[in-house]
Amino acid sequence: MFLSVTLRTRIKAYIVRLSNMTSTNPAAALAAVTLVAVTALATALTASQTAPDLLARAQAFATQYQRDAPSLVAEERYLQNITYSRSDTRGTSWSGNPAPPATEGREMTSELVMVRVAGSSGWVLLRDVLTVDKRRIRDREERLLNLLRSPDPSAFAQASKLAEESARFNLGRVRRTMNVPDIALEYLQPQHAGRIAFEAPRKDSIDGLPVVAFRFRERIGPSIIRDPAGGDVLANGRVWVEPESGAIVRTELILRDRFSTGTCTVEFRIEPRLAIRVPVKMTERYVARGEDISAVATYSNFRSFAVSTTEKVTKPPGELYP
Repeated sequence: MFLSVTLRTRIKAYIVRLSNMTSTNPAAALAAVTLVAVTALATALTASQTAPDLLARAQAFATQYQRDAPSLVAEERYLQNITYSRSDTRGTSWSGNPAPPATEGREMTSELVMVRVAGSSGWVLLRDVLTVDKRRIRDREERLLNLLRSPDPSAFAQASKLAEESARFNLGRVRRTMNVPDIALEYLQPQHAGRIAFEAPRKDSIDGLPVVAFRFRERIGPSIIRDPAGGDVLANGRVWVEPESGAIVRTELILRDRFSTGTCTVEFRIEPRLAIRVPVKMTERYVARGEDISAVATYSNFRSFAVSTTEKVTKPPGELYP
């Protein structure tokens, strides 16, 4: 094993400082240099042994989380802002305004259901919009939740149709189906290990607490997220984990091609009532031809529930593009 350039530089500098000292005990100076070298080597060895262990713990957490986390329902507050370029203002307001302003904002509240279904390793996200810019669209009828609790074998299909209808309230033309809170965890799953490259971990902090951050890159297809034609969209991103437990506290996913770029960052915190980590905040940005969209969603009032329908559903590949 070789010492890093940084460690070699530190040792060399320390030797120079010692050689410039007026010392009556050369043996002590030699011992000090030896101690520095041994400490540096031990640090390098520890780092090399720890990195795979940290990554393995994070991957184990992601696998267990996607397997065991229950279906959840939450209240969502979703703020969106869009800036149109001067050369392209084709975006339309949900109210039907044919000439949108250079910038536009929207506030929505929704019932958000993150459901586990057969054939899917992660959540399938369903959203039922209740208010738009403080205007009530419908009462809090828990339509999605009631459907999913139904024994009707077509209940999931009906719930999915309701959720698709809510997408019309989004600003801009980008189809935001990559914004599922646990989507980045998919890149840590063992079945994708041969296609995902991870960089060495870096120390970081979140809210004053120490964490370790890994950068990852999807090297080859078939990619987890596809374009509308079914083509590969290779992703990159980061995960932040607790050093001891491997628990994931933040994820970042970035997708880009010649048409658009999307970034989705999710914060996870422990929900005391459920004793599990839940997504509490999702920050998004999408840049496409003629528009720049930023959005922040916050989640509260989490409850778990069981899905009654036995319908088997395969989670479709996410899409980024308009």
